[in-house]
Amino acid sequence: MFTDIVERLRGLGHDVVFHPDSSAFDDAGANLADVDALVVASSFACSRKLMASANRLRGIVSPTTGIEGIDVSAATELGILVANGQIRENVEGMAEATLLLLLASLYDLPGSEALLRENRPRPPEARARMLSGKTVGLIGFGQIARAVADRLATWNVAIQTYTRRVPVDLPQHVKLAGLDQLLRTSDVVCVLATLNSDSHGLLNAERLQLLKRDAVLVNTARGAIIDERALCDVARQRPDLRFALDVFAEEPLPPHSPLRNLPNAILTPHMLGQTREALAALPETAVDNVQAILAGQQPRYVCNREVIPRWQARWGVAEVVRLSEVQPATSSRESRWRVALRFTRFTSASRRINRALRD
Repeated sequence: MFTDIVERLRGLGHDVVFHPDSSAFDDAGANLADVDALVVASSFACSRKLMASANRLRGIVSPTTGIEGIDVSAATELGILVANGQIRENVEGMAEATLLLLLASLYDLPGSEALLRENRPRPPEARARMLSGKTVGLIGFGQIARAVADRLATWNVAIQTYTRRVPVDLPQHVKLAGLDQLLRTSDVVCVLATLNSDSHGLLNAERLQLLKRDAVLVNTARGAIIDERALCDVARQRPDLRFALDVFAEEPLPPHSPLRNLPNAILTPHMLGQTREALAALPETAVDNVQAILAGQQPRYVCNREVIPRWQARWGVAEVVRLSEVQPATSSRESRWRVALRFTRFTSASRRINRALRD
């Protein structure tokens, strides 16, 4: 994906500096002094110190929805706009993947498949449970959680959500709940929150013990929201619980992680919701976000909207134009535009290109 973004931006005439991983970025001096736009993998550590050293930096773009590596509060204070790839294909793909894991857990799809492959007899009691009539709890209520709720609206389920920011347009079929109440009363709990300082370790040992006896816990958000050591302990103590995890605190999941040995868990390597449709649309969206930022225009997907008035006051007059829009220079002003465009510096930094695709 990053290679595609780099090629597209170079095709538009930008001076692109590409660092394939954080080590390469450090080896190059970790210098953003002459950078106008920065594109990063969601896990890339974009700290206050790094941003403060970039006097020309207008905006930071994550090609995917993840922004956990970016200090968004610091970016806002510094007047730097943060944008991401909240495209329809990604939102809908992640919502569908969440429902897939939810149903696969309730119906014990892995267990049924293993039964056939290993030619074992049917168990004396049914393992599958219906979703109809159950209560589904959503931790977080951003676009993906909303898409999950929309899809469940006709499934005869009660839906409740815990969210720090109460949406003004909460659907009628979704009720607000405190976190502890949600954990105690939900048959299925879906973690769909953004990873930040408030949500890191949100589901600790104490809260995991609040889950109903045979609850299903699905996490398609970020692994660090759950205390994984506590989860392993709870899973061993309570074999009726079921888990479906597409994300982990450390990725890729280490070969000797105790999570791999849980008999009541579905584990997938942070790729379940990455559809062909989403991966095809993300590079174009990232380029559009960069182009808007460089033109002093508000991108479609802004993560720190509170910075917009101050950002527009500084950058609202377009200082950079596309090469295709520049006619042969007839004045010194047009000549400066071409030079400004030619030396617009765009840096892409990620831990690994293939890892960026998993966000």
